[in-house]
Amino acid sequence: MSRQSPPDRSSARRSPAARPTDDELLDAARAVFAERGYAQATMGLIADRADSTKPTLYAHFGDKAALFRTTVRREVAALRAWVISAHETANTRPLEERVRLSVMAMFAYAGAHPESFRLLFDSAVDEMSNERRALADSIATHVIGQVREHLLAHGRPVGPGAELLGAMMVGLVGRAAMHVSHSPGVDPIAAGELATGFVMAALRGLDPALLERLDTPDRAGQCAT
Repeated sequence: MSRQSPPDRSSARRSPAARPTDDELLDAARAVFAERGYAQATMGLIADRADSTKPTLYAHFGDKAALFRTTVRREVAALRAWVISAHETANTRPLEERVRLSVMAMFAYAGAHPESFRLLFDSAVDEMSNERRALADSIATHVIGQVREHLLAHGRPVGPGAELLGAMMVGLVGRAAMHVSHSPGVDPIAAGELATGFVMAALRGLDPALLERLDTPDRAGQCAT
């Protein structure tokens, strides 16, 4: 009696009523890309996660690279909407509260959507990162605006130092929120409050002389010689 080979899930067909939606397929892609990274993710693994088939994935999204880009674009749009909502909520509030809400938005998103956060900020597929870079740039632009406002409010010069401070804040918050997305036991709200306190303490404790050195090209050149 011959043995029957197991069914090939990649070629199995589901009834039309049972087929997953595009969003369900993208949810599966997000999970696999976040868990395994782009290089180790396969269309077969994604199809299995979605309880679907590889031909269905190819028909809906094209190859793996196209599926990755589509997944990233969807997650970028979701995070951008989340952050914009937080910024609009904080728009008329005092600066410190606006900084807090901006920082908390990132931590809250990392806690609520860890797969999405890891996909957007923990991937090494640089050639496919245009959307992610644009998202990071838009967040940095907003933060730099807050830094400039803080400096002006305290009578400090606004120059290249503001952009550097903004980049430092975005980097700090992004890496800390990434830690939260990898650590289910860490309370994202408590982590966000800690990061907010850290950022505000850093802004309050700025040494004006250091900013002046950075914002005054002649003095910076003298220090380098």
